[in-house]
Amino acid sequence: MSGYIRVLLIIGACSLMLFMLKKIRQSKLKIEYVIFWFCFSSVLVLMGIFPKVVSKISGILGFQSPVNMVFLIIIFILIVKLFFNTLQISALENKVDSLAQQIAIDRKMDHEVTKKEE
Repeated sequence: MSGYIRVLLIIGACSLMLFMLKKIRQSKLKIEYVIFWFCFSSVLVLMGIFPKVVSKISGILGFQSPVNMVFLIIIFILIVKLFFNTLQISALENKVDSLAQQIAIDRKMDHEVTKKEE
């Protein structure tokens, strides 16, 4: 892995860590989400600090360049994270639909009760 890529990897990962810490302090993110990103950036920092390990693993797996393996790992992890976020969004949309229906039913029942009282 070239020195330039290593430096970019370390700087990017450290920047991500600092950004997540800032968002935690501002109470804009839940801890459970930050744990994923903190672990993700920690792995990237380790890859940048110990490039020989990445080179050996990429050689064993048959990659032509360690950078290709790093990119593949990053893309794979982000796709998996995106899938789980999609599952969460779908569940939340179902809850919102259910709540909207329940509110509509409650309003209709309240409206009928007020009509009967008049």
